[in-house]
Amino acid sequence: MGRSERKGGGTATDGKDGAAADVPGPRASSDKRAGGKRAPKAAPPPPARTAGDVLLDHLTAEAAEFLAQAPRVREGGEDSAHRMRVAARRMRSSLRTCAPLVDAEPAGALADELRWMADCLAGERDNEVLLARLLDALDTLPVRSGSARARAAVERRLRGGLATGHTAALRALDSADFAALAEQLAAPRLGLTFTARAAQPVGTAVPRLAAAAFRKLAKGADALPLAQASVPYAHPVPLSGEDDEAWHRVRILGKRARYAADLAAPEFGAPAKDLAKRMKAVTESLGTHQDAALAAEVVRELALSPRLGGSAAFVLGELYTVQRFAVAEARHTFAGVWPALRVRLDEVDRWGG
Repeated sequence: MGRSERKGGGTATDGKDGAAADVPGPRASSDKRAGGKRAPKAAPPPPARTAGDVLLDHLTAEAAEFLAQAPRVREGGEDSAHRMRVAARRMRSSLRTCAPLVDAEPAGALADELRWMADCLAGERDNEVLLARLLDALDTLPVRSGSARARAAVERRLRGGLATGHTAALRALDSADFAALAEQLAAPRLGLTFTARAAQPVGTAVPRLAAAAFRKLAKGADALPLAQASVPYAHPVPLSGEDDEAWHRVRILGKRARYAADLAAPEFGAPAKDLAKRMKAVTESLGTHQDAALAAEVVRELALSPRLGGSAAFVLGELYTVQRFAVAEARHTFAGVWPALRVRLDEVDRWGG
């Protein structure tokens, strides 16, 4: 920006004889009197942050994490498939939460590709988690005549799934579809186009969008049988798993709400960071619920196999019961932490105030 300068006249002359008139010249500016140098003008303030800026910054960071994990997945790096999958999930969740800020068609296409890649990564990670969980649980059971066969059945099933999942992930990474997705994620604005609402001030739009995600979570959680779950061992253990899906749905809503708080945290500081931290505890309890429910289903299928039978099936029945007790415990944990969090959700609307 150019500097403005004070203008002053030169030497005034007398109109009659041309002699210099006794008229003082312009006063020296204060910065010259101080040292002969002009003080630099302050730089203009940066443009106000918009809701679109926040979304794009968040997506760009998650896209970088997603792409950074791809070579590690190829090398079999520890936790690489999980981290890549989480980055994909965070991007999809942010596109959903901030849907009014982006044009639907390119955003939907990107979300579909991210879902496809996350599904390709799921087999390896899911089987890895279930294998560790079930082997640890087997170690807590009494050793019986069928214990070795039960363990062998679990390992055969899940190690096979782990290998198949890793192969599927590598095949996806080598595909033309992934190459196109990687190119899009590395492009400016990730190939997205933003709506007029993306230009709204961050303090107005982002809290409103995050609050909508939290309201959906509250609605789903309030529909769960929390009063029953809050009393330990005062209700039958949910052996059938027929209502697992409702709890899993709340887990998904909880993750979306948590990711919305994470998206807002760089702009709104401590309040958003604190809520995101509390949400992590909630979603982890529901994550344990999901892991235990899936593990129980794997064990049930193995126990029903006609090739197994006998004492090994009995051990698997014990293992199934342990996992269903873990489901009940996770519900109890959620019922204990949710009420204190529930009363704080109204704070989200006031982040921009």
